[in-house]
Parts: sequence; structure tokens; C-alpha cells
Amino acid sequence: MKIFSSILLAGALALPSFAQEAKTNAVVEAVSTTNKPSQPVTTFPASAGVISAPFVLTNGILSQPEQTEVADGGKAVFNFTLTNAGTYLIVGLVNAVEESMNSFFVNVDAQPDDLMIWDLDLTNGFEERTVNWRGNGGSDSGEFVPKRFKLSAGAHKLIIVGREPTQLKSISIHPAAN
Repeated sequence: MKIFSSILLAGALALPSFAQEAKTNAVVEAVSTTNKPSQPVTTFPASAGVISAPFVLTNGILSQPEQTEVADGGKAVFNFTLTNAGTYLIVGLVNAVEESMNSFFVNVDAQPDDLMIWDLDLTNGFEERTVNWRGNGGSDSGEFVPKRFKLSAGAHKLIIVGREPTQLKSISIHPAAN
């Protein structure tokens, strides 16, 4: 009987601990989901762009064979239209498996320059990554993370220029949280 009472007491003492742990996990989950972009206003496959060499499109995946500077990279231009003016994030479905294969140049409505490098965290296959700009930062500490684009209602052009042999499968435009 004493053994049974001890087990019952231990179980009763453990319940509040489990309840607190569950509550803590729920808060962590709520916090982590608020950092995700909202639903996209538009998504398009890499094949929807107007593509120039040295970019190549193979089985719906856009990439280039070697590292280039902004003036020599392949170019993909994606036309899109927004109904509402606002601040937007751009999210790509990308494959960046090595440090030498994890960046593009990117801008909206103008040719990107050499400070508009989108450095990608490495992936394990295709994963979503939000556009950032290196700016005056480093490859692992960009100046604009994430890059927030203030865009008017109407027609726009997303311009992606190849920098390294990174792979792009699709692009989404998301309203940024305020």
C-alpha cells in the first residue's frame, strides 16, 4: 500500500510540471508562426519568367552553371500586378546546398546592383527562403533581412540575376506584416 501511495503522489506532483511544459510549447509555437509570411498574393513558377543566358531552365528549375557578376549573370524577369499598394516580401522556393551555390541578385522594377545580393541559408533540397539584401553587410549578416519592398498598386517586374549556381523553382509575393 505504501508503494502505491508513493507512486500516486509522484504522479500527482508531475502533472503540473507536464501542464506547464505544454503551455510553454504552445507559446513557442504561437511565436514561431507569427514570423512566417502571410498568404501570397501571387505565386509563379520559375518557368513564368522571361529568361536570358547563362540562366537555363531544366525541368522547371532555373539555374546557371557558374558564378558571375551582376553584369554577366543570367536574367529572369517576372511580371506581376498588385491590387493594393503596400509593403511586400518575396519568397523563393530554392535549392542552395553549398556556400558557393547560395545567392542571386534581386530587385523589383529596376536592374539589381552589386549590393542587392540575396544570400540564402543553405537548404536540404528545395526550401522556402525570404529575399534579403546583403547591402553593406556580409554574406551571413545582411543589411536588409528580410528585404521589405514598398510597392504601389499596379504592374511590377521582379528581376532576378544569377550570381552562383543556385536553383530556383518558384517565387511568391507576400504582404509584409506591419
